[in-house]
Amino acid sequence: MKFHTSFIGLILVFLLVVSGCSVQNKDKMHSSKVVGDIQKMNPINDEFLVEKHEDYAEMLRVEKGLSKEEADEETYRVQLHEVAIINRAIDVGIKVSEEEALQEANKTRQMLKEVEGVENAEVALTKTQETIEKLGISEDEYWNKFVINSFIQSLMKEKLIEYERIENPEMNWNERQEEIIEEFKSNESLQINEFKKEIGLN
Repeated sequence: MKFHTSFIGLILVFLLVVSGCSVQNKDKMHSSKVVGDIQKMNPINDEFLVEKHEDYAEMLRVEKGLSKEEADEETYRVQLHEVAIINRAIDVGIKVSEEEALQEANKTRQMLKEVEGVENAEVALTKTQETIEKLGISEDEYWNKFVINSFIQSLMKEKLIEYERIENPEMNWNERQEEIIEEFKSNESLQINEFKKEIGLN
């Protein structure tokens, strides 16, 4: 089960961090290193972020061959999902410490070393190394600082799933998360419409 949890966390890290980071962030990373703000380069997705949208959409166009419209729509959908879920977790009082996130990051890092040769793990290792090189940081900085907010977000979602299982036992998670997203869209329509204008979807 620990292996499964760590691997799910890893997948989320790549969805939220690796895939969303582009080479153009390298100069920003170098300047942030001077003031020790590496972790801030990968903020928790509790609000809509135009830069993250642009980076992820660009990745979809380059790696998946999507048109600009398709990439923007898919990136918006992904970020809406994450923002809605994290805000729900915050609203019900779910918290994750940096220490918890660091422990999970270390488990994932160790897991990757232990399953060397496994196809998915090899892909993960390759992408991790590529990202580290693009950002111009060390492997320790990547695991101990840069991905911490992604693991915080991952653990918040895991805790929210457990919370909703107890509070809404009649609904499965897929049903409940769709309900959460729809509630967020209804309550935050002004914020959502403003963001869609910024990214050219309106």
